[in-house]
Amino acid sequence: MNKPTKNMLTLVAIVAAIFIPTYIAIGSYIGAQFAPVDEKTITKLEITDVGGNVYSLMADNPAQAVDIAGFVKINDRAIEQPSLPDPLLGADYFEFKYYSYDRTQVYKYYFNENAGEAYFVDANGTAYHISESDAEAFLSTKYARALYDTTSFPQMTVSERTINPTEGDWVYQTYSGDYVALDDIVVEEPTEIVYQMKGAFALSFDNRPDFCNVTIKDGDNIVYSDSYDNIANADLEGRTIDVLVEAKWYESDTEACYGSAVYKFKAKILLPAVFYLGKTEIEPGEFVVISAKNVDDPRAITFTSEPDIGFTPTFFEDGRYTRALVPVPMEFEGNEVKFTCTYGEVTQEMNLDITEKKFGNSFLDISATVANQTRTETTIKNFNDTMAPIIAVTESTPLWEGTFHEGTAGGNVKIGFGRYCTISGTGETYRHPGCDYIVKLNENIMAMNNGKVVYVGYLDLPGYMVVIDHGLGLKSWYCHLNSTAVKVGDTVNKGDVIGYAGMTGFTARENCHIAVSVYDVPVSQYKLWDEGVIMTK
Repeated sequence: MNKPTKNMLTLVAIVAAIFIPTYIAIGSYIGAQFAPVDEKTITKLEITDVGGNVYSLMADNPAQAVDIAGFVKINDRAIEQPSLPDPLLGADYFEFKYYSYDRTQVYKYYFNENAGEAYFVDANGTAYHISESDAEAFLSTKYARALYDTTSFPQMTVSERTINPTEGDWVYQTYSGDYVALDDIVVEEPTEIVYQMKGAFALSFDNRPDFCNVTIKDGDNIVYSDSYDNIANADLEGRTIDVLVEAKWYESDTEACYGSAVYKFKAKILLPAVFYLGKTEIEPGEFVVISAKNVDDPRAITFTSEPDIGFTPTFFEDGRYTRALVPVPMEFEGNEVKFTCTYGEVTQEMNLDITEKKFGNSFLDISATVANQTRTETTIKNFNDTMAPIIAVTESTPLWEGTFHEGTAGGNVKIGFGRYCTISGTGETYRHPGCDYIVKLNENIMAMNNGKVVYVGYLDLPGYMVVIDHGLGLKSWYCHLNSTAVKVGDTVNKGDVIGYAGMTGFTARENCHIAVSVYDVPVSQYKLWDEGVIMTK
């Protein structure tokens, strides 16, 4: 062999020594991508069942590693097939993702109620038949639960909320006839949550138990202990109770499952809301009281009127009742108003008859000079702006008692509520929102009823004025005073002196204007003198 040839062979040998291991490694890697999964190299297995539920098994978890090894053995014992049987083409399958250190292989497993017809397709697309015994073993695992409709632990619902049991067990039968117990039932200790039941004690199960016993305690006293079927006989109105429910489901020819559960929780029975009108007939410019029972949250009451009276009442708790004052404006035209109140699942309509009333005319002998100083767009706006926050706030309980005082000793009304008043000096006509009394200078002006003083001050329109809040939006107004005898925050009783008659503000002589309103709606005080505020008791 000549020297050039020998050198060439040496070079080829060197190149081969360098690259052959690389080629071998590449070939081994490519081959490994399509080699069957190896138990020793698997780090993770992710199973997605036919219902879309995902189970993640980690090889470093001893219990899960056993399951992974079992699935690999199923693969090893399976027999290769020419193809997947036609009935399984397009069928639902379990997806197994086997993760090794540097690769992921996806296998598709086809299991059904016939354990002898189980197959899988590996990452290369090759089909295998799984032995019947291996298929039966898989069908008895928790990973196959999606194939059965008896594996869900029954859910109990109270007031649209699911309650977990404090104890529970559930067993279902697989296609192979084995019985499997659920090992993932969610149990928890009782909480202090009070479940509100509207109308009656009611439980709801998505799988009705064959046996259900209920024990109810009010404090230390057992007030009911019997079958749930007889719960309607228990007197549970308005109580906060401790409930123990014991439920059992029996195996039967139609139900291949059984189990039991114990539930403990607190509940309160809320009877359906009921609404009442204090009066069923009033005149325009008067108000009516709506009372309600079985209302826990007055803010949740909705109200409408037909025809629309332009007022939305605010409801307040009053002992066992909930109440609201509803005024019908003096301008209302019609013979009936329909009120609709809704609370929870209850919607109730109430008809209020409106008796026709004719309001007369009055002539005010007030000069243009006085009117232009005290009753103008500016003074009216200033009055409204100042009173808006006073009107908006009220005591949440009724402070008044019995009938109302007129506010003066003489009780001589010069101009009554709701009349059309024409000002001599300007010709302007407006509706009178209260009563003007004939009084003497510095005559005592008295509180119409018990209440809290919420305004004392001077404004151009009313002159010196006192406003008393009687609760629930009801206020009384005392205007054109010469001086006042109370301060904001004072508590007054019916008949207490709150000021002295004068001729301040929009008036031409000694005068006391006394008015009543529900929030910002003027209402007549006439019936209050004799009847007070009529409420359903």
